[in-house]
Amino acid sequence: MISTFESLLPVFLVIALGWALRARHVVPEEMWRGLELVAYWVFFPALLAETMIKADISELPLTGVALTMLGAFFSMTLLLLTFQRPIMQWLGIGGPSFSSLFQGAVRWNGFVALPILAKLYGSEGVALVAVIMGVLVPIANIMAVYVVTRNAHGPGLTWRQTIYTIFRNPFIWATGIGFAINLLHVPIYEPFMTAMGTLGGAAIGAGLLMVGAGLSTREAVRPSPAVWTATILKLVGMPMLVTVWALVTGISGTAFVACIVCNAVPTAMSAYVMARQMGGDGPLVAATVTVQTVLSFFTIPVMILMAESLR
Repeated sequence: MISTFESLLPVFLVIALGWALRARHVVPEEMWRGLELVAYWVFFPALLAETMIKADISELPLTGVALTMLGAFFSMTLLLLTFQRPIMQWLGIGGPSFSSLFQGAVRWNGFVALPILAKLYGSEGVALVAVIMGVLVPIANIMAVYVVTRNAHGPGLTWRQTIYTIFRNPFIWATGIGFAINLLHVPIYEPFMTAMGTLGGAAIGAGLLMVGAGLSTREAVRPSPAVWTATILKLVGMPMLVTVWALVTGISGTAFVACIVCNAVPTAMSAYVMARQMGGDGPLVAATVTVQTVLSFFTIPVMILMAESLR
């Protein structure tokens, strides 16, 4: 247990540093947006593309990982949508808050999952995160937009706008292009790969600082029942669903641990942006992300130990 905590500690120390830098106004507010854009469009795509180009794809259980992640995601989605009305009545919330609870329960933060798996399993862990992102990011975004649009107070997006927004995601393109280059054995000029590696090296630090900077302690001081519900479903429910689906698909070893970690991390910070722009409950998402991030420091090691004992 101690070694697992020590593996995760650097990740959460950088997150804490990001929170402190923003809370103390060391870094001006507008500069965080610049860092977010550079990391989103340059650093992380470079890291994912480089990893997929170099990965030994033949050793990755692509089908099993994809089916496990999709099975867990759609199981939770079906559960929440089927019991939406009872959940809303039980928690005393409206449609906008339910849409934010939904995002908090099913989405995941690759900025947190990636450094954890990189620390545990090196390039193989990063490659698995890239595969999971390529499979789950488009579908998770489509479902999130659908649920928010259906429940929130706002104009919503047309399906054409939704598809356009999703497939502008640079993570999907970087993973897909890297996968194609690997599969087709396309030679890449070495200085170009070196430059890509330099940019990718900045991704993890920048991503974790942004996670910390995005935390909202004011909203999370007194978490509502809806925040606790989303937190329990995300940090405990989703890993449990992965375990069930892993029995069905037969994945094991590093791939199984990677699926557990990707479902045990806090929800995506972009869920707050979507809620704010499309009429959802932004404060509920902010509180959920903050509570999940703090608690995940303790729950992720437990999930990793469980996964490694079952692998």
